[in-house]
Amino acid sequence: MTASTIPSSLELPGFSTNHLTVCPEEQKKRLLQLLNANNFYQLDFSSPWLDKVLLAYQQPHRYFHTLEHLLSICENACITCVQDAEMLSKLLLTALFHDVVWYPQGNDSEDLSVEAFDYILDNYSVHLPPEVCDEIRQAILSTKCQDSISELASRFHDLDCQIIIHGNMVDLLAYEFQIFREFQYLNMVEYRQGRSAFFNRFSKRFPECRQAMQFLIDYLERRRPRIGIYAGTFKPFHIGHLSILEKAEQMFDKIIVAVGINPQKNIERDRQIEKVLPFHEVVYFDTLMVDLLEQESVLADAILVRGLRNGYDLDYEMNQLCFMQEMRPETQVVYIPCDKHLEHISSSALSGLARFPVHGRDSIYYPHKYQYYRQPVSVTFQ
Repeated sequence: MTASTIPSSLELPGFSTNHLTVCPEEQKKRLLQLLNANNFYQLDFSSPWLDKVLLAYQQPHRYFHTLEHLLSICENACITCVQDAEMLSKLLLTALFHDVVWYPQGNDSEDLSVEAFDYILDNYSVHLPPEVCDEIRQAILSTKCQDSISELASRFHDLDCQIIIHGNMVDLLAYEFQIFREFQYLNMVEYRQGRSAFFNRFSKRFPECRQAMQFLIDYLERRRPRIGIYAGTFKPFHIGHLSILEKAEQMFDKIIVAVGINPQKNIERDRQIEKVLPFHEVVYFDTLMVDLLEQESVLADAILVRGLRNGYDLDYEMNQLCFMQEMRPETQVVYIPCDKHLEHISSSALSGLARFPVHGRDSIYYPHKYQYYRQPVSVTFQ
């Protein structure tokens, strides 16, 4: 595939942007079969700790680092390491824990995964030889820089990077799209720069992948993703807003949450939304929405997203659309109706409730989807 044939947006037959299409229960069942069939150290995989580990791989911010990725590593390990039962068992355990904590922000996921590994060893009576524990810890930590510090680390790196090293062009595009979704909190410039730097580092470490890495770099430079701009004041951001956001995510490659602010007021109060949506790009604007769309359309195809609760909202939005298209004729808007059971929820109503001593009874109206973000390992795996 030459640079001229690289698609500007990912449209792959049979590839869904919904990372939950494969039944997690079937994946967990298959993983359990592999672990029990290759249980060199006689561990109890019926213990609750395994459920907690596998649940971590189903966190909603994951699109690539999922149960599917974990299962793929384990299945390939069983194919490539059939002659060494002990090494195979170590590979499976390394796979199980290597991404058990994974955040796209920061550079400490490997350290936190090792912390989770140690927590489970200490609190669930998981008995492994000390030297094996050390080897698994080192293999997990070495994935940060793909350092082959041991045979286990070297073998695991090849399994962990199998899509990049051995995948065809369709595999590479699917992989890149999933990574793009996981890093959607970055703006397009930051994402392109970061990914290009990663591909260049990877090609230097693995020269045999240079052509594939250049293919992905060219793809990044040419691609114009479909981006939805979900704009509002969001004071506060509630479950109705989250519902619209989730629906929009099924329609676009990425959603930017744009918070309208009053430039004469302190922005700190509005930044609370970043804690509610830690895995999304949140921008603040004090201009016209058409100016925001123009700004975001430099590197992407940006379309405004608006939620509708009722006919009154529709009348208002149609009036606003007339103004926007007169000022910027190419403006496009997608209107998403809210679910019936959420029609009564509004930011103004919740702001009114907050003035009374509701004693937390209004918490049902606020999103808790990502409350696991940066919580202590001891809380996640207790």
